[in-house]
Amino acid sequence: MDFLSQAIFQKNGFLNSIYHISHWLPGFKIVAKYLTLLDLSINGVVAIAVVFLAANLATRTSTRYNLAASLTAVFAFMIMNFNGSFLAHTGRQQVGKFLENNLSYSGCFLALIVGLVTGWFFNRLGKHMKERDPNLNTQLTVWARYNVLPIAVTLLFFGLFSYLVSFFSRTGVNGLVSSLYQLSFSNYEWILLAAILAAILNNGFWFLGIIGSFDFSGSNSGSTVQNLEYAIQHGSPWGAPNPITIHTLFDSFANIGGPGMALSLLIAILWRSRNPNFQLAAKTSLVPSIFNVSQSLLIGLPVLYNPLLVIPFLLSPVASILITWIALKFNFMPPTVYPVSSTAPGFMVGWLGTGGTWQALLVSVLNVAVGTLIYLPFILLNNRIQELRERSAAHEK
Repeated sequence: MDFLSQAIFQKNGFLNSIYHISHWLPGFKIVAKYLTLLDLSINGVVAIAVVFLAANLATRTSTRYNLAASLTAVFAFMIMNFNGSFLAHTGRQQVGKFLENNLSYSGCFLALIVGLVTGWFFNRLGKHMKERDPNLNTQLTVWARYNVLPIAVTLLFFGLFSYLVSFFSRTGVNGLVSSLYQLSFSNYEWILLAAILAAILNNGFWFLGIIGSFDFSGSNSGSTVQNLEYAIQHGSPWGAPNPITIHTLFDSFANIGGPGMALSLLIAILWRSRNPNFQLAAKTSLVPSIFNVSQSLLIGLPVLYNPLLVIPFLLSPVASILITWIALKFNFMPPTVYPVSSTAPGFMVGWLGTGGTWQALLVSVLNVAVGTLIYLPFILLNNRIQELRERSAAHEK
């Protein structure tokens, strides 16, 4: 759905820009609005589902009223994502009451934490209900008696925490982390080290479920603008004044298919994996990942919180950065200077950004190949684990 909406049914979508689908497809605007409705209604609130399930699972074995914990966790999560700008806003422009971006994929990690903490409060403070209690006459009284204390403590705790965060950031916890994170990479002189640290931290946050909060397209923005001006004046990116930038190293060549060089992971799975679940997730996510829409892979495989994949998920982008840095250092290819659509195929971003140089395309293909080789041993290890599980299940029968 993300792929259809972003790559096809948006005016600046990659496929729409090439084939001008909006000009000849009947009902283009209607379909675009419908996909936007589905996207906002499902993907736009996925973090709320995560916090509900996390609290439900955390209290399932210890209390009968896990539904109360789940609903309380949802309210606490909304408190954590209250828009501080709403209270301070005095102009005519409307300001949303909640940080809507944090209710989608980017809020999954915070949702998990809120759900688990809420479950902990209910497990500690909630009373265990007996099967029958003659002193309690109505179900509402039962519910209030056993849940009022953990509900009050949970909402008070997250309310105070959100209020304290608002003194430092009006965009919530995610905004505070993002600001501190990106500030540390502004005006960074050691470009290679900055790019490697950015890749490790950025993909590490993706792995934890803090999705889409960080954008390095603005890193070294002055250098990037100088390169673009040079390319426009000279008609070529060769000889640009800033050949090595975080934008080139990280955005253009270390993010192919999505975070963690997702296209390399997909190729490794389709090539050697014997896990039917991996194969199914890879096949259904292949086309979106080609266009750098990888949320379905991260959630569906899943890559998030998967200890087997964390090492290659972090190392593959680092290897791509090193390969790209070597190519730039030895003047094998020019830097990416031209703006490229966010839904352009990942392996073509460098090629398009350099104005169509074959060297950039070759480096992109090499990065994908190296990333695939990094993922391959872990996919084979997963095959071995799958075999052991099947043998164990067969022996139990």
